[in-house]
Amino acid sequence: MRKDICKKTFFLFAFYFTINAIIAQTLPATKEYPGITLERTETRILRSEIVDQDYELLISLPRSYSTSNTKYPVIFLLDPFRAFSMVKGFTDALTAPFQIIPEVILIGIGYGGDGMQGRLNWALGRVRDYTPVQNSDTEEWYENAIEASGLSDINVISGGAPLFLDFIRTELFPFVESNYRIDTIERMLSGYSFGGLFGIYALFHDPALFDKYFLGSPSIGFQDGISLEYEVRYAKTHEDLEAEVFMSAGEKEDSYIEYLNKMVEQISEHHYKSLTLDTHIFENESHVTCYPAAMSRGLIELFGKENDE
Repeated sequence: MRKDICKKTFFLFAFYFTINAIIAQTLPATKEYPGITLERTETRILRSEIVDQDYELLISLPRSYSTSNTKYPVIFLLDPFRAFSMVKGFTDALTAPFQIIPEVILIGIGYGGDGMQGRLNWALGRVRDYTPVQNSDTEEWYENAIEASGLSDINVISGGAPLFLDFIRTELFPFVESNYRIDTIERMLSGYSFGGLFGIYALFHDPALFDKYFLGSPSIGFQDGISLEYEVRYAKTHEDLEAEVFMSAGEKEDSYIEYLNKMVEQISEHHYKSLTLDTHIFENESHVTCYPAAMSRGLIELFGKENDE
């Protein structure tokens, strides 16, 4: 099963990487026009001594930020390379003209770079930071995918989730809280695929860091389902789990659904009284197409209930 998941991941990644490389090489030169800037959005660079990485933070502020003294809930978004503009669009649309969710500060934790270099930085960064243990099969698949795009001698490293979690806890949080008006009680971690895998790692290793978790199509099958073992270990020493969790997958993601159901079954057996767990399987959606549907629904489930009349 694990090898099947790796093969699917490799195919999708190789296709994405190769197609973008071909497009970059074959598009004709075009007249330059003004670029697009996302309103109320800024970029900050934060050096992590823990990970030895310069992180590019994409930060979108609420409409009312400049005219209020309010402290705002914050969403920490993984994979902003592919998701930041989409999630910003959702948070903007769901707060005005009708406030379905509260205004939030959105912070994407990215790796910087433009064009193919940006894609490479993203690919290498997410494999390293989102996977909880070293996995040679994953590294080999990604190295093959990158080589198929025309890049050689690229070393893929996995298993950096412990350091990445420490970076969030001891470097990112203090930086954000000292520079922005953050509601430190209402913090959401948003991750999809490998990002969802990291979210599960955080949930069972330091759940109090966030009170809300969006786990879209999480790669629970990684390393023979090691995330299931994390839940078992947590339950042996904890009677409760205080968190709001939204976990989902697409109907066409057979292996992801299988592991998601296993995780839900385990969690249910341990009766965490303070845990709110919402799950959803999205009809006719695949791993590639499910993200927008899951993100929109997840925001409403995790935040929208607070504004129900």
